Amino acid sequence: MIQILREEPIEWPDWGPMTVVAPPVALTIPISPTRARRKANGYLAREVAMTLLAHNPRLVVAAQPVWRFDIDLCLPNRGRVATLGTIDVDAEAGNVVPFSADAIDELLKAANALAASFASPATTNV
Repeated sequence: MIQILREEPIEWPDWGPMTVVAPPVALTIPISPTRARRKANGYLAREVAMTLLAHNPRLVVAAQPVWRFDIDLCLPNRGRVATLGTIDVDAEAGNVVPFSADAIDELLKAANALAASFASPATTNV
């Protein structure tokens, strides 16, 4: 299943109801979610960590349409254990929207902390 999200700035009132009108959108998207996921997974493996995988595509319709994927930590013998963030792929050109060095550090810190919580306690041979 693919979700289509439309991003638009809206001034939302603090109290009371608000009517939201979202007209239909017609776009031609040349990059499939499968191709975009492969691009995202390649980027994650090369630039961040091989234990991170992209899944759950959502087409985000904004000034620049992107495929947005959840980033999951996948551990051997455990499979997917947590969602750590999202990664975007340009839906028209197929390029991954790169992470900053700080964003990569944050992903790695979160992944390492989670992986450590699943690790078996070390045993000491005396």
